[in-house]
Amino acid sequence: MLKSRRKRNLALLISIILIICSSIIGIIFYKHQLKNKPIFNVSSQCDHVKNANAPILPSKKLNDQNEIHLIHAQKNGLKKTFDTNAEFLSKLDSLKNKFILVEVTETPYYQLKSLTHSQPYLIPEAVDMLNEIGYRFQQRLAEKKYNNYRFRITSLLRTEETQNNLSHRNSNASSHSAHLYGTTVDISYKNFYNTKKDTIESSYEAVQTLTKVLIEMRQECKFLAVRERKQSCFHITVVVCKSNENKN
Repeated sequence: MLKSRRKRNLALLISIILIICSSIIGIIFYKHQLKNKPIFNVSSQCDHVKNANAPILPSKKLNDQNEIHLIHAQKNGLKKTFDTNAEFLSKLDSLKNKFILVEVTETPYYQLKSLTHSQPYLIPEAVDMLNEIGYRFQQRLAEKKYNNYRFRITSLLRTEETQNNLSHRNSNASSHSAHLYGTTVDISYKNFYNTKKDTIESSYEAVQTLTKVLIEMRQECKFLAVRERKQSCFHITVVVCKSNENKN
């Protein structure tokens, strides 16, 4: 009787150990996959130069005007912008369930700055774009052994309420912004997150690498971009292919 109980206890203990080991292996495998594979939707990629669903030409400069940002934002983003933060939050669950908006969370590619005037949501194509920027950025840094940096996102989707507040405080913030449509993101070039030191700091190498990635992708017509010097950020609006238009 005692031996039988000991065998059952031993079998139970072995089962628990196996479950814990399997969980640990699964977590390690997941992190390895996340580190070594792009997490943007590669299968949906197409030739943006030929198939963009709104006017755009390849460019080596990051100086696209607000008007063309708005053309693409209105074509591909939210069909109705939100007047207030409360209105946005009341409809957020529906927007997420319909896959109209996707929450942007921190990844091995980038860090979110504490957001005070925007919500961490974008249309799916913009999230793919952001992850592709991050993936290329990390690949280039790794070649130079500087891959301890992540870029920082400083602004995403805004409501009319937060946009108006920004317009009063910042002369560089247009009253009618592409940020209202969930298509647009601001990436800081002033500071980067150092993963080894767990600090926020400036980095000449990181700035140069990020700029090269953005120029490369702008030539591919993956997005529109302008370097905003007052806010020390790149203001970027996604370009969507005709075969991948937003359906909301």
